[in-house]
Amino acid sequence: MSTRRSPRAALAALLAAALLAVLAPAAQAAPKRLVALSPFSANVAVKLGVKPIAIGETLGGRDRFAPVLRRTRVLPLSHPNGPNLEQIASLKPDLVYSSSTWAKGNASMRELGLRVISRDPKSIPAVYRQIKAIGKELGRRAQAERLVSGMKRSISAARKGIKRRPTVMLILGVGRTPFTFLPSSWGGAVIAAAGGRLLTGGVSGVEGFARISDEVVVAEDPDVIIAVPHANQQDIPSLTQYLRDNPAWRTTSAVRNGRIYISVDNSLLQPGTDIGRVIRKVRREYLRN
Repeated sequence: MSTRRSPRAALAALLAAALLAVLAPAAQAAPKRLVALSPFSANVAVKLGVKPIAIGETLGGRDRFAPVLRRTRVLPLSHPNGPNLEQIASLKPDLVYSSSTWAKGNASMRELGLRVISRDPKSIPAVYRQIKAIGKELGRRAQAERLVSGMKRSISAARKGIKRRPTVMLILGVGRTPFTFLPSSWGGAVIAAAGGRLLTGGVSGVEGFARISDEVVVAEDPDVIIAVPHANQQDIPSLTQYLRDNPAWRTTSAVRNGRIYISVDNSLLQPGTDIGRVIRKVRREYLRN
């Protein structure tokens, strides 16, 4: 039986293929003008070979950003909107990497026609997923796979040899109001990875935090208290002093044993690509395990 197509059938096949090509969605080109509002997305992009044209400011300063970003434009961020809309629109970015922290601002940016994606992880497994997603969006899949492999090795090494698992309260100090980090927060994920047992007073909340009272901290009686001051840069020193000397916590095991610590480098609030280093620091300086 002959398998040759008639001229009419061949022509129909060509027309069908052409129609499918027209109707199929075009593959999205890798962005050339990237804005990254968090240390995680900015550093991942750099490690994949893409330098953002602007980054967002952080409470931890610029030390957590890759050295190549030291002279990159920094966009001020304010709660709850994130970046100034006119400022970010003037940059004409192809893609903005943001986080759920700026949910209100993300919606406003999208209304301006900007492509905005939240990529900050809240757990260690999510770190790997988000890196791969960024690699896909930036056209750097192979580099992303290599970065994930390297981070898995670094994090695994940082977690080896845990001998003690002290109880920990991780406190976000917003003025003089304490909030506890929940297991769903980035800080909660780091404490668990470092071998700590996170205490929360049984509360729940959105975005990984919940307001608590000093009485709850005392009732939980943690072995370790790690306080993270959250305020304008000029107010951090006075807030740090208050959290370190808070008389309401003086009866806790943590205070009695001199195990109250202050973290001001932002590493427990936002992930970066230095996760193995952060876990080692938490274990060495705070948990001593």
